[in-house]
Amino acid sequence: MSSRQQRQAAKSFQRRGLRGHWGEWRKSPLPAGIPGSRIGGWCQEVRETWANNLYVVLIRPFLDDEGNGVIHLAIRTASNLEPPWRDMQRIKNEICGAEATAVQVMPPSSELIDEADMYHMWVLSSRLPFTLAYRRAI
Repeated sequence: MSSRQQRQAAKSFQRRGLRGHWGEWRKSPLPAGIPGSRIGGWCQEVRETWANNLYVVLIRPFLDDEGNGVIHLAIRTASNLEPPWRDMQRIKNEICGAEATAVQVMPPSSELIDEADMYHMWVLSSRLPFTLAYRRAI
């Protein structure tokens, strides 16, 4: 299959995926991280991948500085396009549960890693002190 045909196939999968047709998740354990990942990089901490016809999700569980469990989800599409918000919500729900709280982060420039068209969310072990559903007057 040529490079052009591969891009066309990826776009076709994406169009079907945007209509909700993702296919079944295929799960693969990675007890030693992603093969060939650089020494010291976060890819060595990835413990599982979930993939379907549209998305690949790298799953990296870790403890934050306070000892709380956090799950880092690194998400890619076959076409390298940014996933819409509703798909990010669905990915979080299907992998970590509908009641889990997740955030996306815009890091300080000094911590920016922008080597791939990959989108990240961190699933927290607790709720945030704010939501769209709850407001307290100032």
